[in-house]
Amino acid sequence: MKPLADTLDRVFPRLFIAVVVIQGVHVVEHVIQLAQVYIFGVADDDALGLLGYVFQFQDTEEWLHLAFNSSYLLALYALVLPMRRFTPQPIPFWAFGVFAIGAVGLESWHVVEHSVIISNVIKNNGCPCPGIGDRALGVTDTILHFVYNSAAYAATVTPFWFLMRGPAPGLRTAATA
Repeated sequence: MKPLADTLDRVFPRLFIAVVVIQGVHVVEHVIQLAQVYIFGVADDDALGLLGYVFQFQDTEEWLHLAFNSSYLLALYALVLPMRRFTPQPIPFWAFGVFAIGAVGLESWHVVEHSVIISNVIKNNGCPCPGIGDRALGVTDTILHFVYNSAAYAATVTPFWFLMRGPAPGLRTAATA
């Protein structure tokens, strides 16, 4: 069992760092979309961030969002079990709960949203492609998905902060190696 624990100590922090960095870039993409709409006056359906203009299929960036958010969710699932090894030290129980509910739970729902959106993309051969939340709440998908991504990111960064600052045998050296 010792080799598995040693492997987890090496891989877990590196995966966690990658998830935090990549999802941070994704949140910035959503900030750019908000700026496009509310500062530069781009129509909501035409505000694609930066990568959305490069990676369009069926005249929409929704396939990119589905792929990205599905990958993020898989990475969160890969983190949740090994993270339990670091609870309650250096990650407090409450921070693990924030991650489990706020990151894994919310991102699971977010992928359901994107599945509904993609079903509309397929049905309409593009957009309009509403999801569940934007219809039910009467908000734009630009605002709703910024909130989803920001909340899931904050819930991911919470235990990450404790992990990177707290003492755990071999963890700090593995993260910086």
